[in-house]
Amino acid sequence: MDWTPWVMAAHIATLGLWSAALLIMAGLYAWPPDADDRAEVHRHALMCRHTFMMLGSPAAVLAILTGSALVALRGVDGSWLLGKLAAVALLALFHVYCGHLLHEQQRAALPRPPVWKRPVLFLVPVLLISTIFVLVLAKPDVVLEHQIAPKPSGYGHQQGAQQGQIQTAAMNGGHRVIQTRQPIDERYRQQHDCHHEMAPAGRAVPDSPNDQEFQCAYDAG
Repeated sequence: MDWTPWVMAAHIATLGLWSAALLIMAGLYAWPPDADDRAEVHRHALMCRHTFMMLGSPAAVLAILTGSALVALRGVDGSWLLGKLAAVALLALFHVYCGHLLHEQQRAALPRPPVWKRPVLFLVPVLLISTIFVLVLAKPDVVLEHQIAPKPSGYGHQQGAQQGQIQTAAMNGGHRVIQTRQPIDERYRQQHDCHHEMAPAGRAVPDSPNDQEFQCAYDAG
């Protein structure tokens, strides 16, 4: 029996529950009640505790376990997986931070956070959760694959040998061009000397080999 679809469904469900719990915790801690209202403070503390202990923490553990099992079953690899693991690690750190706030809340009522901290508390889980879903669905190449792919043994020696063969072939080609041109230049000099001896007085001697051949045919005629 193939367990992959069931593990994938469990991973998606637990990851969704974990994300929802962190978003609820972020909203609760970003806008806490007034410390003078004891009933609201008590109700706020119960909501945070139940969300963290009954929903967020079990869902986080199951999401990590099912994700690891899914990687083992499907053999998933690629640079996008490294990015997802990094985002999940940061999401776990935010989960630990929410636990720290819950522990502080058990000792005394939490003060209202600064104005700049409220959107930060809510945007951090939103960005991390969005990053995870984008990496899972799109699977982009976060880094170049050929930079992290292991090279086979002897790859550097083989590459150096290929470059040496290319340089040797280029040198041999240039040497053959020089050797081929030497007989042509020698024949040209011989024809030029011959025409100097055979040309009548006052007639110009052609410079190019083609003109000399035409002049020889003219003289022969």
